[in-house]
Amino acid sequence: MGDPYPQGFPFGIRDVAELLRLRVRRRQPDSMYTDCPFCGDRRGKMNINFTKNVWRCNYCGEGGGMLALYARLNNTTSSDAYREIYDALLAGDTTWGDGEPEAHAGSGGALAGTQPQKAGTSPENAAECRKEADSCPADAGRHKKEPEPYPAKADGGWNGTESCMANESGRRRVKEPCPANTGGREKMEPMPPYVDVRKEPEIQLPYTALQNEVEIPQAERASDQQVHQAYSLLLGMLSLTPAHRAHLKSEKRGLTDSQIDAFGFRSTPPAFLCRSLAERLLRQGCTLEGVPGFYLHEKGYWTARFSSRASGILIPAIGMDGLIKGMQILLDTPFRDKDDPPGKAGTKYIWLSSASKNRGITSGSPVHFAGDPFSRTVYVTEGLLKADIAHCLTGRTFVAVAGANNVKPLEPLFALLAQNGTELVVEAYDMDKCSNAMTAKGSSQICRMAVRYGMECRRLTWNPNYKGIDDWQLALRREKRKAQENRQDSEALNFKEKYLLGQCGMDAMKQEMENLRREVCACNLDRTDKDGESRAAESLDKPPVSGIDGSRMMEKLGLTAEEYAVFCRDGVRALERMLDAQKRDCRFRIYQLAFEAGETVPFAFKGILDLYKAGYEQPPAAKYRLAADSTLTCPAEWTDTEILKRLSACFGSRVPEKEKGCMEHPLASSDVVELKDEAGRRYFYVDGSDFEPVRFSPFLAKPMEKPVQSQRAADV
Repeated sequence: MGDPYPQGFPFGIRDVAELLRLRVRRRQPDSMYTDCPFCGDRRGKMNINFTKNVWRCNYCGEGGGMLALYARLNNTTSSDAYREIYDALLAGDTTWGDGEPEAHAGSGGALAGTQPQKAGTSPENAAECRKEADSCPADAGRHKKEPEPYPAKADGGWNGTESCMANESGRRRVKEPCPANTGGREKMEPMPPYVDVRKEPEIQLPYTALQNEVEIPQAERASDQQVHQAYSLLLGMLSLTPAHRAHLKSEKRGLTDSQIDAFGFRSTPPAFLCRSLAERLLRQGCTLEGVPGFYLHEKGYWTARFSSRASGILIPAIGMDGLIKGMQILLDTPFRDKDDPPGKAGTKYIWLSSASKNRGITSGSPVHFAGDPFSRTVYVTEGLLKADIAHCLTGRTFVAVAGANNVKPLEPLFALLAQNGTELVVEAYDMDKCSNAMTAKGSSQICRMAVRYGMECRRLTWNPNYKGIDDWQLALRREKRKAQENRQDSEALNFKEKYLLGQCGMDAMKQEMENLRREVCACNLDRTDKDGESRAAESLDKPPVSGIDGSRMMEKLGLTAEEYAVFCRDGVRALERMLDAQKRDCRFRIYQLAFEAGETVPFAFKGILDLYKAGYEQPPAAKYRLAADSTLTCPAEWTDTEILKRLSACFGSRVPEKEKGCMEHPLASSDVVELKDEAGRRYFYVDGSDFEPVRFSPFLAKPMEKPVQSQRAADV
């Protein structure tokens, strides 16, 4: 029987969590996952360990013991937290279940963050409370003050006050709940036992599990060689379904068959094969105890923890030494909580783990390594599959962590990299590091860690239209293929369209006419007889004003019959004046967010709704910098929508050469575009492929200057 109360405490972290009414997302025998009241994340990222009586948010990285959880939420000391928790539990003031959602956002419900009245606290009671507080061993000098009021009952059955009085026998007199103004019987209750709150347990992983107050034994992790042997043989027994292979080869992932086979991706097996797979591994001499994902079944046989609900693609986590340290599962169907909003994607990746199972073991969230262990430059990103794809696309060495703030496992790896001669660590987290404070925090931790081991660290940014480095590299590959196939939009435009867009002058018309004449000559040569050569030569000098030559010329140049007639009658200059009347110049400016060192902007590279969620009614011009100021030539009849679409085509995939040094990145969400012509100025917020009209104060924006980047995307 495991003791759920640590070091003589009369309560455990399960009691504290219930008192604080944290929103529970998932329950396990040894722990539960709740929403984090510190960072506000509502995806159940905070783990509360019942056995070790500790907590940690896997999103923001905050953690500690049970008293620290209560004390930090209530802005009090550990000693006060101990007394308040004990008194609240003694009074029965707990929901012992899921509270209302409104009480979960860090308020702690009736016990955390509320300020009940001090009714019933007499001077004598205060003196007794001070005497009790002075007896607490930790922070003794901070307790000589008026006692904090006790939490009030919410059921309305009593007046919400209790007397805190102690007598010489060391027992406390606590009034039983009773209607107000009717007195009340006094009964003797024991004083809180002596506990040194300074000895509150710290976070220690891996941990054992409790289920219904019965300790479930956990295994010690097997050696790296034993884990690698079991996983390698297991992958050899499995296959990759055609659907999973097609997904990995799709435009979204971009891998080839040889790359897929080299990384060892496999499909998870059905649940009914788990026992037979484990038996086959045992017959081949594998050790399964201490290997994450395997456990001893209650009927006495070893099995693996696979299920239909967690089916997907197995992704090996390979260490720097080439051994498989663990495996992630890319889920076919992401895990979603029933209370999740409709737009939430859910959990896409989980570790293969047997924690909370008999003789099971946690995965430990190992680091994944792809590339050369002796590389002078190493990139660090978040996500195993992302690192594999980026390694294949760039040929660079990548290290992947599972979670932006899960950087502690990088410590031993950075030490080895420094010994191997690595000089530069490039942080390549997703572009939401500019808007997400938690991702930015993990980014900063990586840089500090690299410097601590004597390596330089730079922060990589790229086109923010693509979230991850794999998405960006795949987009670059698609653009390269498109260029090789000569499918650029400009080549599909005729002479008139190019001229009205300012892409060419009248000299281009002469070249187009010459090209068409040569095509006609080539066609005539194919049908020529013995006199064909002389007739073909004549066609080169024949003016294109009649017959088939004229109609084909109009189609090739994109001219109307009237425009072509003016050209034939009055010449090139007359046509030029006619076309100039059909185009206009529109001045435009592009404003982009200017990030200070370490700053995040909640709506950075996001849509207009995220701007509103961040509390802004219009883009805050003071956070922007002028990035481009130029003129766009366009047809005179174009509307703002057509002009903005053209700007998106010109600036959306890469920064034009003439704008480099001014624009930090291509046109992306959260940028503001200004259009100015004789009709006035209009401002538009970039929201993906859409442009939302907004109000903007350009005089508050920072002036144009050359941005300073730690690592330009072009250097990758």
